[in-house]
Amino acid sequence: MTGMLVIMIGMAAFAVDLTRMQLVRSQMQSAVDAAALAGSMQLRDDPKDVDAAKAAAEKFIHLNNVGFFGDVASDAIQVETGTWDSDTSTFVATTEGPCSVRVFATKSNELFSFAQIFGHLAFSMPGQSIASVPTSPLDIIMVLDLSGSMSSDGRIEALRAASPEFVTTIENAGKDDRIGVMCYGAEIGSYPYGNIYTQSPASLFPDPDEASTDWAGILEAEMTDNFAALRGGALSSSSLQSNKYGGGTPIGAAIRDGAHYLDANNRQDAKGRDLQKLMVLMSDGYANKPEEKSNDYALQMAKYAASLEIQIYTISLGDDADTELMSSIASKTGGRYFEVTGSDSELTAGLKRAYRGIANDINRVILVK
Repeated sequence: MTGMLVIMIGMAAFAVDLTRMQLVRSQMQSAVDAAALAGSMQLRDDPKDVDAAKAAAEKFIHLNNVGFFGDVASDAIQVETGTWDSDTSTFVATTEGPCSVRVFATKSNELFSFAQIFGHLAFSMPGQSIASVPTSPLDIIMVLDLSGSMSSDGRIEALRAASPEFVTTIENAGKDDRIGVMCYGAEIGSYPYGNIYTQSPASLFPDPDEASTDWAGILEAEMTDNFAALRGGALSSSSLQSNKYGGGTPIGAAIRDGAHYLDANNRQDAKGRDLQKLMVLMSDGYANKPEEKSNDYALQMAKYAASLEIQIYTISLGDDADTELMSSIASKTGGRYFEVTGSDSELTAGLKRAYRGIANDINRVILVK
């Protein structure tokens, strides 16, 4: 009977202390994850200040409670900066042009609760995490609605204020990104000016036999890293005009032409792989071209963009936009949808937030290991 009691006490001690070890392991992993993210975010803001990145990482270790006494000793924390190779899943420590942070930490001398009865006094719990700042350049096409309804409720003013700021945010990321601007829409057969995009294959049009007279986007700015030229040109107040082309709202054609242009002008990395392609699509209304099944055509073109591995981030601007369509377009391509409502200053503030949200998404620091 006494022997059975000892076994039962031992099992209870093991269960309690095992649960405690699992809790400390979870706390340790949360702490090193937070530290790696904090260090990488600091590195993203100032890639040259390695010491600041290491300090930020160590600070976040100390801000997380680990174990009974809550803190990890500074001499048990090791922070390294380096690079991350996603192909081989390897971290290489360096202080020259780092884009990743690796954190090691150990919580030592965590006392057992019941195992001490059997001579086991304490345990240690290590943790490791790696976070990386995105460094691969992006090719981005901004596809903007310049239909007549953009003159209402301060919509065109919001676009004029927010679009250049989006370009500046991308520029400040310092990743050799490029941005192009395509606006919509106009009829190919009746639009008398240049830059109308006629390169998309006739097979992609609602009626291939009418491709030469159908609706198309207008390429206001080719892909470029001259962001000052974008802000002063295609995204200037004088260029962003409502009803600029006297056209309707051919969302499907805008996606088609934006996707075709982006894919045709996409860069490759040193290993011959296509760079990530992103479209930022904004509309303040409902698709109305083609006149029949315009939503179906827009979704068909979203599927076409997805086949080219293009993510579409969508923004509905104002209270009259087709939120369901814009949400579906983003969903079909693995992008994200942003809804901006209200008028005047509300629209401006909301559109700026949406653009910042997109920039944060595509430049976010991620845990890689």
